[in-house]
Amino acid sequence: MKINLNYLHGKYPPLDIVAPVIFVLVFFTMLMYSRLEPHVEEVNMKYVIMNRYKPGFVLVDVRSEAIYDGRAPYIGMKMPPQEGVPGGHIPGAVSFPAKDLNVAAAAAALAKVGITRENNIILYCNTGVLSGRFGDALIRKFNFSPSKIKHYTGGIVNWTKDEENVLLPEDHDPPYYSEDYWVSYMDKYSGNSGGK
Repeated sequence: MKINLNYLHGKYPPLDIVAPVIFVLVFFTMLMYSRLEPHVEEVNMKYVIMNRYKPGFVLVDVRSEAIYDGRAPYIGMKMPPQEGVPGGHIPGAVSFPAKDLNVAAAAAALAKVGITRENNIILYCNTGVLSGRFGDALIRKFNFSPSKIKHYTGGIVNWTKDEENVLLPEDHDPPYYSEDYWVSYMDKYSGNSGGK
């Protein structure tokens, strides 16, 4: 095996010049790729308020039906509700839980609630993480155009910062925030009954 010593004799460019050039090329390649990737527009509370009832717009709550119907989201099975995140949904929103995107008839179920390629879809969850993934799934799995999807990144946490904004059902707080409810819930799902 013959060892090529040309690098040692100065016939190749030194590493301190090659490394930055490679870095710049990789950086610009990644930058161009990110610009070609589909991007969903992020919208704010004002956009949601102005468009949620307009024809051709569908506001979608991607959390579970129980949370949509009023149960406060909780941290794990045996924990109390997440602080500052109430149950209930923004008036005008339809429910389509993110987990339902994985079922066989997901395309038909999406269309049934108005989530179609022709409509402008506004997605939200508690804080924007789950709804962001939902938007990506609509683009990649169901061939939605990124220009038709809007992402309310603030979600319920942002919505409830304005005292004039309501959540439906209006009686969504009790019994989900009561201590009695959580004691009963923990007894039911922890495998213990009556504290035994």
